[in-house]
Formats: sequence, C-alpha cells, structure tokens
Amino acid sequence: MKKTLAPVALLVIVLALLGLPRAGSADRSFKIHSPRGGLVTILLTSCALKNIRIHNLDFSESGDTFSMVAAPNGSSNLIQSISVEFQEGSTSVQSELIDVGPGKTAQELYCPESFDKIVIDCFG
Repeated sequence: MKKTLAPVALLVIVLALLGLPRAGSADRSFKIHSPRGGLVTILLTSCALKNIRIHNLDFSESGDTFSMVAAPNGSSNLIQSISVEFQEGSTSVQSELIDVGPGKTAQELYCPESFDKIVIDCFG
C-alpha cells in the first residue's frame, strides 16, 4: 500500500499544478559578455516575448553594432513595432524603434559608448 501511495500523490500534485491558472509571461533576461569586455544584460519583456519571435541577437566583433533578426508571432502579414533601448544603470542612453515583419526582419543598431543593459519591448 505504501508503494502505491507515492505515485498517486505525485499524480495528484501534477494534476493540481496543471489545473492552476496560468500567470502571464514573465520578462526574461540574459547576461552576456560584450566584445568591448563588459557584462551586458539583455531584457526581453513579456510583451516582446508574446508578440515577436527572435531568431538572432548578436554584437559585431568590435562591439560597435548590435544586430537582431526577428519576426512577428502569429500571422506573417502583421507588422509589430518594438523598441530597443540601451541603458546605463536605470538611465536610458539610446532608444530605437523597429518595425518587425512581415516575415523576418534584420536590423543593425549602433551601440552607444557606454551601456550595461539592452531592453527589447513592444511599442504602442
């Protein structure tokens, strides 16, 4: 009897977790080393994660440019506006608006002299 109790309890816990209402997507962040030698956090907001698919994020070898390849989620006919903001601490250093889609969109941005975070968010 004790041997069957553990699998049954595990099954009940799994079913209870699956039945819980889902919270919205959370922001995701990644820390990477830039070619300039600094540590940079890339933050993808929940809105950006919901509305775009990111295929590639990359720095140039010199670290002077940051490039991304993205496409809108859902219909390939949609155009999604996103903002890419470079920050130093909590201060915005530079911000760019990009229209993504339809299909894949490649964009290259010049990096400011000093930044430690790149925030990719929906616009509008």
